[in-house]
Amino acid sequence: MSMNSPRELRKYIFDVFLQTSRAPVVEEMMVRFHADRAEIVTRLRELESAHHILLLPGTERILMANPFSNLPTPFRVSAGGTQYFGNCAWDAIAFHVMLDQDVHVSSSCHHCGGPVELDLRGGRNVSDPAKNTLVFLGTPVSKWYDNLVATCSNTMVFFLSQDHLNEWKKAHPGWTGETLTVEKMIDVVTPISKGRTTLEYQMPPRSQLMAYWGSLGLRGPFWKF
Repeated sequence: MSMNSPRELRKYIFDVFLQTSRAPVVEEMMVRFHADRAEIVTRLRELESAHHILLLPGTERILMANPFSNLPTPFRVSAGGTQYFGNCAWDAIAFHVMLDQDVHVSSSCHHCGGPVELDLRGGRNVSDPAKNTLVFLGTPVSKWYDNLVATCSNTMVFFLSQDHLNEWKKAHPGWTGETLTVEKMIDVVTPISKGRTTLEYQMPPRSQLMAYWGSLGLRGPFWKF
C-alpha cells in the first residue's frame, strides 16, 4: 500500500492502536507503505506538528496519539473487550466519544489515590450516582502544547469529590484551573474526539472550538486557544 498523504499514515497509526493497544513502530510503517525510513519519519514529524501524535523526545517512536498512550498510565479504558491507556482524564473520557460505544474507565483520585470507576454510555455518565467524580484541568488551553507530556501527565486528573479537590488545593495553593463534571467533559471533548479514527478526520479550527466551548458556558482566558 502506498502513502499519498500524512492522513493515511495517521489512520494506520490509529488502526493499530485500536487493534493492539500499542503504536506501530517505524519499521512496520515502512513495510505497510513500501516507504523508506526517511519518508516515514518526515510524515511522522508532519503529524506531530499538526498535533495528531507526539513522538518520544529524541526518538522516532510514538508516545501519544491522543487519546491513546503508548505507555501504561493511571487512565485505563475498557471498550469492546479491549483495554487501552489514555494519557489523562480528558483522554480517558474522549475514548467514549471517539469510539462511539460504551466504555469503562478505571483510574485514581489525584488527591488520595482511591479508585475512580466510571461507566460512560450514550453520551452520559451512568456510574454510581452516589459518586461525584470531578475532572480538574490545570493547564490553560493556550499552553497545552508548550509541554504536552506535562499537560497530560500532571494537569488533567480525576478527583473523587469536591472535598478531595478542596483538600488537594489547600496543599497546592499555587494551582488554578477549571473543574468539570464527567458529563460536562463528555460535551467538552466531543468536537476534538468525534470521528478521530476515520481517514477524513481533521482537527477543528481554534475559533470553532472556542465558539463551541463558549456555547457550553466555558469562556474566559482559560479557554482561549
